[in-house]
Amino acid sequence: MSDHDEWVRQIDAELDGELTLPERAALARHLAGCSACAGARASHLELRVAMARSAGQPHAVTVPRPAIQGRSVALWVTATLVFGLAVGWFGHVRWGGPGADSLETSRATFAVE
Repeated sequence: MSDHDEWVRQIDAELDGELTLPERAALARHLAGCSACAGARASHLELRVAMARSAGQPHAVTVPRPAIQGRSVALWVTATLVFGLAVGWFGHVRWGGPGADSLETSRATFAVE
């Protein structure tokens, strides 16, 4: 059995709601890079909608993925950068940096002590 067959089984399990959060994340990462599996997932969704409609559910539709808004991405990137700078500044104040000497000199000092 190939890896592709395993991913297709994962797609079926995801559509049935049987995957855990880490498994869904792994599948999403794979689908982002594999157009064959992404196409297989789209085909499976279309097939399920067609079957639901033929079973008497005329309002069955595929669930569109939410679009990520540019402002929310910019907000999260800015917040992450501010947090990283704050943590870096706190770490520098708390534990200090290499000082006026070069980084190699401070490494030698730590190795000797």
